Amino acid sequence: MLINFKKIDSHREMIKGLKHEQKAARYINENVSQEMSVQLGELRMGEDIHFASESRWNLHDLIVYCLKQTGPADLYFCTYAIKEYQARLFSNMARDGLIKDLYALVDYRFSIHDPDAEQIIRATAKMFGTARTHAKLTVIRNEKWGVVITGSANLTANTKADVGVITCSMEVADYRIEWITKKIN
Repeated sequence: MLINFKKIDSHREMIKGLKHEQKAARYINENVSQEMSVQLGELRMGEDIHFASESRWNLHDLIVYCLKQTGPADLYFCTYAIKEYQARLFSNMARDGLIKDLYALVDYRFSIHDPDAEQIIRATAKMFGTARTHAKLTVIRNEKWGVVITGSANLTANTKADVGVITCSMEVADYRIEWITKKIN
């Protein structure tokens, strides 16, 4: 009998994927995840998904939802506001390996609005910067995925409806990463 290495490798990838999904599931409420699954479906490279949160979930939930599908990735974000809960979420996800490297660009008044969140993000981020910004932009990037989330949502527990677009494209992701890193520098 010959050993089928492709089958073994495929099985290993499946097990690795299941472990990743189990880790990611810790960071999102199951009801929220199910609702997002119905509204958004699966990510597919080369496709855009337009969404409206209807106040049922927030940007940090969407990021976890995307990371469940992409697997561990670098996370880049630009936001006007981020709160301590979301900063701790990212820090914990980085500790657990769901976020490989974190790159953060926030409004220059961030330290005044939430100094605890700033301390956590500064300690977690590979690169951190401030600028005069009102942009809300997130990029999830690894070897297989380039996911860009743009919209109206800050990284807060907002009680208002937000809208946006998820773009699955390596080229768009790299373009937005370049913009974020230039602003950080």
